[in-house]
Amino acid sequence: MTRTVHAIAFALATFTTLGTVAGANGLASKQYAAGQRAAQAYELTHLAPQRVEVVGQRAVQRVVIVGHRNA
Repeated sequence: MTRTVHAIAFALATFTTLGTVAGANGLASKQYAAGQRAAQAYELTHLAPQRVEVVGQRAVQRVVIVGHRNA
């Protein structure tokens, strides 16, 4: 084969590879978006119970700013 044929074959292989990668990326994006929509729909219909327990309290919280003197 000549150099021209090699160059054409390389160019076609490159374009084919780039097309495959771009197509896979587009498909993955569509699948991700569909999954996100399904998750949001599930969250809207199924509320998770939430509970908070207070295990302790501080009487006073003191903040000291470095570089300033207390008056």
